[in-house]
This record gives sequence, structure tokens and C-alpha cells, in this order.
Amino acid sequence: MKWVKMTYDTLFKEFLEKVELYKKLGVNPFSLATGCAVKVDLVSVLYPAIRSMRPELEKLGMKIAPRRDADIFPRTESGFEVFREIYDVNRLNIDHEKLKIKKPERAIVLTQIHQKLADSAESFEKVAKSIYYEIAKTIPGLIIGKGHSIVTSNPNSQFFLFDYIKIYRGTQTGLVVGNNDTIQIIDPTEDPGNYTQTAIAIGNTLNDLYTLGAWRNIKVYPVVDSPDDDLKNKILANIRTYISELNGQVIDVEQPNYRTLLMGATAFAELDKKPPFFFDEIDESMEIIVTRPIGELAIINVYMMSMLDREIAEELKAQTGIDIDRLLDIKKKVIEMMMKPNIYVARIIEERLPGLDEEFDPDMHIAATTDVTGPGIYVIKELSELANATIKIEDVPLISPEISEFATRNYIIPNSTAGTNGAIVIIARSKVIDDIQDDLKKYNIGAIKIGKVVSKGEAKVLAPKKLKKYILAKAYLREFEYYES
Repeated sequence: MKWVKMTYDTLFKEFLEKVELYKKLGVNPFSLATGCAVKVDLVSVLYPAIRSMRPELEKLGMKIAPRRDADIFPRTESGFEVFREIYDVNRLNIDHEKLKIKKPERAIVLTQIHQKLADSAESFEKVAKSIYYEIAKTIPGLIIGKGHSIVTSNPNSQFFLFDYIKIYRGTQTGLVVGNNDTIQIIDPTEDPGNYTQTAIAIGNTLNDLYTLGAWRNIKVYPVVDSPDDDLKNKILANIRTYISELNGQVIDVEQPNYRTLLMGATAFAELDKKPPFFFDEIDESMEIIVTRPIGELAIINVYMMSMLDREIAEELKAQTGIDIDRLLDIKKKVIEMMMKPNIYVARIIEERLPGLDEEFDPDMHIAATTDVTGPGIYVIKELSELANATIKIEDVPLISPEISEFATRNYIIPNSTAGTNGAIVIIARSKVIDDIQDDLKKYNIGAIKIGKVVSKGEAKVLAPKKLKKYILAKAYLREFEYYES
């Protein structure tokens, strides 16, 4: 698509109009983290907090499932029920009697927490305990299958949203895969009610299902909040349109009412194969691909900051040769890329998974997958830990290495490899990888080989030194060992 060339002054005028729109909604667009950048930091906050809480919660009977892209539970002929409870952090409002009567087996949890409480594992754990312990004591045996935690700048809009799952007894007919992903905004330089914003947010929710090969019979339970009711209804309508195009179903359910901008969902899809959790089967014969270049959020954030400060735009041009019109062109193409659902990738993954009564065959099947979102390239470290393997990253395929490096050097974003509704990582033997790449080409998807498994027995990632140009956060940088590329 060809974009009309625009001057900085014209773009800046449009940007100011968007700022005024957000301000009328009572929202400061500069306080909104874009996409998955709004997540509570995984390495320094969330994971340590969970490790600390887990032993005490297990004594009370609550289980927090291991880190996975999505929750997986049996699909029965009688189906399952989802009911939502929203607990205010500032005033505990847990309906203990309802939980005792319903007796759900599982839950998918969304947490929105104030940025001060999300600064450390200790402060996050303290507030999480106040909710989790009460629930664990009320219904022992609950499994927290998946959690998603995001940051808010408003201390009065903190909550824990539990989508409880009650599985009805009956003959097992397959598996159900569930996930929550919720964000505040994708691109603060555009209207919050644009279809593009909603499509990327819901696509991101579904991406964790697609990553595991689940795409059939999609059910979506929206999570939407807004300072304005008309905007809230518009986002909900956008969700219905997006899901109808995937032949899915949107379920009406209670929504948060904190008058802050929020869009996402808890989503489910069915899977008739074993999920790609064959971490023990990963060995030196396997390679790693991503289904497209990464680093979407760096581009959006650099554009936003260039609109905020003309000197940044001028510095970008001086350092990289990329002027504001070219930056806008790149941003629009990134938005188009992020809007596209990865359902075709899901189908290709599903084809290469063993049946429920079939054994894993490394010459035919995918060993493991994950998606590149908030943590960016760090997801490779997570895979190495799950596989207890040493992985060598040979390529960091960024959409724009120049913009990502600029974003890091100028402290615009802590991890310039991060994305939303992003690329999917696949680990398999060379023959399987080659077949996947051939199939993806039919959909104009050019998968890129980024590395290989070097050895088993030690969880370690070897990364080229150039990776340091794209990541600012020290908590992530120290997770890699570097070599001269």
C-alpha cells in the first residue's frame, strides 16, 4: 500500500488532536504503555512473586500451573461453564458462598495493578496474597491455569478478574485451550475506538491459542473498560465483528467498570491433538524458526515519542536516515501486520502434532512452540529452561534494526524485541522445519531460522553481542551468554 507523504507539522497537528481526544476521555495517552509493554515485568517481578507464593498456596490446596502460553483442560461431551468474578484490590469483595456452591476446578486470571505495586516482587506478592489466599481457603483444589498481569497508572482501578471454569462430567472428547490477554492500547496516536486497535488486542489473545495449534470453535469472553460508555460499546462491537470473521462466538459477561481504557478477552478454542509440550524430546537435531520479524512495539513507541518531541524525530533521521514520513510508513505496515490473525500458522502447527492416542515422532512432529510478545526474544530463554537445553540464537530478525537500536539507545523502550500479536517460535527437526516453511510460503508468510539447539543438560542461551543493542533491561540482558557474531 502506498501512503501519501505528509509533513511533520501536519502529522503533529493530527497527533495533538488525538491527545485532546484522549484527554476528553480522562486518559493521558503518554501514561499508556502500548501493547504487551504494559505487562508486569516477568523476570524481576512476576516470576519471583509466584515462586514465593506457590509453596504456601499449595498447602492450602491451590495450584498455580507451570508457565505456559495457555491453560489446557479436558473437553467433555457435557462441556464447561465460565463465570466471572471481579475483585477490587482496595476492598475485598469475594463472594465465598457462591464459590462454595459453584466449586470451579480452574481459573484464568487477569490482574490490573498500580505501577507502584508492580515495581517489585515483594509488593506485587503482598497484594496478590490478599486475594489468592482467601480464594484458596474457600475452594481448596483450584488450579490457576493461566494468569496475565498488567500495570495501571490509576490506583483506583486495581482489580483481579477471575474467569472461573466449571468442567461438567462426561466422556472426554478432546482438549480445551484457554488464555487471557488484555492491554490498554496499541497505538496512542490513533483513535482508541479504531477497529485496528481492537483487532490487534483480540488477535493477541487468540495468538496463545494458535501457538498451540488450537483454532477450532473459538469462544471469547471480552474484557473491556473505558471512561466513555459509547467507546466501550464500540470496542465490544469491534470484538463481535472480529470474532464473527473467524466463525467464533462472543459471550456476554460482566465487564470491569473502573472507567479506564482496557481491551482484551479470555478466549477458548478446541484441540484434538497433543499440545506441543514435548520439551524432553528437544535435542541437538532441532532448529528454531520465527514466523515473521519481531520488534513491533519499538516502532510504535519511537513514532509516538517523535510526535511528542520534534528533536527525537530529527535525531532519528540524523542517526538512521529514517525521516518522519518513512517512520509513519513503517508504523502503518506494522499495524497491518499485527492485525492479521495467525490462524493459518495454527492450522500448520495442528497438522504437525501427534493425536491424543499417538506417540511423539521427532521426524513428523513439532516439539515446542511459543509466541514472541511482551518478553520479546527472552522467550527463547524460557524455552531453554523448559527443555533444559543450550540454545544458540544466530539471528535476531527485527522489523527495523535501526529503529530498535535507536529506541534502546534513547531509553524509549526497555526491550526493543517485544511485540503484540507477534511472531510464533517453533522448535523441530530440520525436515519438519523445512516443511513448515514451505507451507507458510503458501500464505505469504516467510518464516526465518533464528537458531538451533546446541546441547542438552543445561538451560542456557548463547546470543550474538548485537542483541545488547536492542535490550535495555538488565534483568533480561543477564539471562544470556554472548558471543562475537
